[in-house]
Amino acid sequence: MIKIERTKIIAPEILTQENGRGPKETKKAINHYSKPIVTKPYKFSVYSDRRVKEALITLFDGKCAYCESRFLHVYSGDVEHFRPKGKISDADNPKPGYYWLAADWENLLLSCRNCNQKLKHLTVGATDKETMGKMDQFPLDDGGVHVQNHAKDISSEEPFRLLINPCIENPEDYFKYSMESGVIMPKSTSIREKKMALESIRVYVLQRVPLVQARERKAIEILAQIQRVKEATKNVSDHLDDNSDLKKIYFDKILKKEIKKLKQFLSPGEEYLGLAKQIINKFFEENFQIEN
Repeated sequence: MIKIERTKIIAPEILTQENGRGPKETKKAINHYSKPIVTKPYKFSVYSDRRVKEALITLFDGKCAYCESRFLHVYSGDVEHFRPKGKISDADNPKPGYYWLAADWENLLLSCRNCNQKLKHLTVGATDKETMGKMDQFPLDDGGVHVQNHAKDISSEEPFRLLINPCIENPEDYFKYSMESGVIMPKSTSIREKKMALESIRVYVLQRVPLVQARERKAIEILAQIQRVKEATKNVSDHLDDNSDLKKIYFDKILKKEIKKLKQFLSPGEEYLGLAKQIINKFFEENFQIEN
């Protein structure tokens, strides 16, 4: 998971335009859940508009907001509500959910089905598959009360929120990765930040075996390229006193080429950028005194 700046994409007009479909649906949903007795859930539709998903695909560079996997070649993706719109499975009374945020751009993310939907997963260290996935989960820390009414201030929840939002927090402050196995784990020693990391790993199923294996393969690729950079650096060093300028130019050009290839792993569209930044930034700091 990596930090995503929402400001790089303008929210689709369908969600923000005055008297547009988004604001109209929000008003209808508020009226629906303001009734003394609500017997049926409101049917939301605006969030699933094609323009919304296209904007989210651009915002998240075609990757899942949670696991950073590219999936559009096999699945169209889910428009995920960070705060669940229909119900909150963690609440004392699950219904209603955050109905007034169903068409709120700030509450929408792009997710793969493995992070978002309830599916059977085998996670690292487990012996049996378990049904996991975010869906309508939104856990709060002890003392927190879910805000399930549009008239209440959602900010009262924030001190108790346990799920990391990549558009709010910087996940690099919360997670670190094993270069040997691809396992994700808490980074911070802060009790609250560690708890947020663990809950996010659990809810988003970030320790599912195929995902961990994919991160491990990425780490192997990066480490192999780092080795090529080290070899190219040694060649440059070995020829510093060489009388031949052509050899110096040749080896210097190879080094620049190998460094460029290494930096390609840091491109926004690359998978598992959080892992890549951890490995590559550490390498540059230790070998080139370059801090990122």
